[in-house]
Amino acid sequence: MDHTHLDEVFKAYDIRGIYGSQIDDEFARRLARSFSVYFGAERMRVAVAYDVRDNSRRLYEVISDELTSEGHEVHKLGLVPTPVFYNYIIRKGLTGGIMVTASHNPPEWAGFKLCGPEATVLGEGSGMERIKEIFVRNPEPAKKEGGKAIDADAEGSYLEFLKEQIRTNLNMNVVVDIGNGSTYSILPKLCRAYSISCELLFPEPDGRFPNRPSEPTDDSLTVLKRRTREKGVIGAAFDGDGDRLVMVDEYGRTVRGDVLFALIAENYKERENKKAVIEISFSERIEERLRELGYETYISRVGHSFITDLMKKTGALIGGEVSGHYYFKEAKGSDDSIFAFVRVLEILRRLGIRLSDYIDSLNLPPSSDVVTVAVPEDRKEHIIEKMTEYYISRARKVITIDGVKAYMEGGWVLVRKSNTMPQIKIKAEGPEYQKLVEEAKQLISELSRS
Repeated sequence: MDHTHLDEVFKAYDIRGIYGSQIDDEFARRLARSFSVYFGAERMRVAVAYDVRDNSRRLYEVISDELTSEGHEVHKLGLVPTPVFYNYIIRKGLTGGIMVTASHNPPEWAGFKLCGPEATVLGEGSGMERIKEIFVRNPEPAKKEGGKAIDADAEGSYLEFLKEQIRTNLNMNVVVDIGNGSTYSILPKLCRAYSISCELLFPEPDGRFPNRPSEPTDDSLTVLKRRTREKGVIGAAFDGDGDRLVMVDEYGRTVRGDVLFALIAENYKERENKKAVIEISFSERIEERLRELGYETYISRVGHSFITDLMKKTGALIGGEVSGHYYFKEAKGSDDSIFAFVRVLEILRRLGIRLSDYIDSLNLPPSSDVVTVAVPEDRKEHIIEKMTEYYISRARKVITIDGVKAYMEGGWVLVRKSNTMPQIKIKAEGPEYQKLVEEAKQLISELSRS
């Protein structure tokens, strides 16, 4: 096993690599030891869980066995969505946990999400560097007596949390694309609990993701969009580990994450001291709508650990990403797409509006989808530096909190590196968004070769 390219595996807020060549049993064992040394506790209470990938169950057992052998109390959650894993750590007051998942990456990938107390993600600037340092040092295992493994009912605990927060029966019709992912078990239970008539697409757990990619995108949701149009109801789709939500309106239109976030923000209309954390690619119209609702907004880098950290520092009620991640104060600032799904249905029912009508009421400016350009991993930083120099010399305003967001005559364009893949991402908004995207793509292509 080659561990010389750890910079490619230790990402900004999680760990991901190709199974067999970058991540294997020994990697998982060393990671569990590093996690134990990081907290330095004689006896931790930790949660371990895994997603539907073919490699995840084995890595889960390796980590569970290693932590148990080091004397810790290991709560084995089994195959559950990532939000259920976070929620269990919070509700049970655990030291932290390890979720075995490569999230929305393709099937051949493996990965891990590491958490501390209150499901705080150990990411860049909040523990990941220290974990990596310990991993490289590879300390001897601290074998101790007294460790034990507990089979936990994390889904039952999560459904209790939902009922505590949202008590009303929703009595709605919805189509949900499970995508053969980790929400396969809890979604039917949730629908029964809230009297939701729910048609499930691709509900069988399958880590090969045979029906659509793990990542729900506009292009991959063709079946969901067709069914919503045929039935005249809204739809929802989750990614492989269940921490990303994408919704579709009654006309089969994919709803952008910042638009759905604006709808979720309607729930807190009457509260004082309203604060929201958004990421750099949110539409200016959505920022305007949040101000109309009385929110003070804070802009964050894209990524779980960055948004949750800023939420806790500011005391924000909600946080969100265009990619479909939603964060809630009710969940201690953690990422919870399942809660977001129920909350959206509850808001639509309470306000008596259709999702399509809400979207149309915003009068959004024209914009691109997120465009990805494949680049060598070791060229990402160089490309962003040069793109920043280029736009600083030409734009009327530039924000460099996450890549570079340049405000040009024809709108704005955002160029940022992917935190998880060898890619540069582009998004643009405004009358000339297409021109801005093409210009950015050409520059990136030239810089990736230079």
